[in-house]
Amino acid sequence: MQAKYSSTRDMLDADGDTTLSLHSRASTTTQRPEPERTEPDLNSQWSETQVMKRSGTNSSHLLAADVDPRGRKSETLPFLLFPAEHQPRSSAWRPVALTLLALCSLLLIGLAALGLFYQLSNTQQDSLFKKEERLGNLSRQLQSLHAQNRKLAETLQHVAEKLCRELYNKTGEHRCSPCPEKWKWHGDKCYQFYKESKSWQGCEYFCISENSTMLKINTQQVLEFAMPQSYSEFFYSYWTGLSRNGSDKAWLWMDGAHYSPELFEIIIDFTSLRSRDCVTILNGKAFSKDCRELRRCACERIAAKVKLERLH
Repeated sequence: MQAKYSSTRDMLDADGDTTLSLHSRASTTTQRPEPERTEPDLNSQWSETQVMKRSGTNSSHLLAADVDPRGRKSETLPFLLFPAEHQPRSSAWRPVALTLLALCSLLLIGLAALGLFYQLSNTQQDSLFKKEERLGNLSRQLQSLHAQNRKLAETLQHVAEKLCRELYNKTGEHRCSPCPEKWKWHGDKCYQFYKESKSWQGCEYFCISENSTMLKINTQQVLEFAMPQSYSEFFYSYWTGLSRNGSDKAWLWMDGAHYSPELFEIIIDFTSLRSRDCVTILNGKAFSKDCRELRRCACERIAAKVKLERLH
């Protein structure tokens, strides 16, 4: 000590120089501008932090390491300040959110399609209902027209028949007659009084061959028409369709209808010893005769409709 410093003053001077030298260095260090922190420094910090995490370093140590020794906080990334279990999990929920969004979109599309289908269905149903209603109206109108046509046709036929009958009664025969040629038209039937003589059964077969049946007198109008025909030939009578199957049986027409005594009386011919089970008309009267006797045939048939084109 004495060799190096010769006196106390020299030692104090040496200490002062040392203090001044340290103060100068500190000032120089304080005045030196701090370099800007760049992106590589941040990456380096993140790498160091990851190394500290893997080595089990506590988060408090990490926070202490991020603090500048001069009292300023370093610019660290936000996610480095939180442990892994406290970091946001937005990346994990993102697929779920997208899936829900897609499902909602599909649901909205389905609802829109369902609404459109419902509207179209109602429109088609209303249109179908209107068409059915219109078809029903047309059907009723068509039925009404058919009924009117039938009524008009019946009226026209009645007028034509009346006109033809007037022409027929004036001339005794007319081309408008609904009966075959040489047949007599009366009421709604045609009559023919043949001159051929046959048995009752023979006349039955003959009338059938002419598409007719034997004479049937079941109304007053037919009686008044048929009886005068029996006056045309004094010596010949006409077979009718009235007969019976024995003296104790009822008189029946060929169609099974019963004889009406109120129309005419049947005169029984007691001079004949044979069966008297068939009826003839002669001189306006009805007689029971033997069915095997030969008499003339009287036939009848339904008259056809009067044809309008034959009225001219």
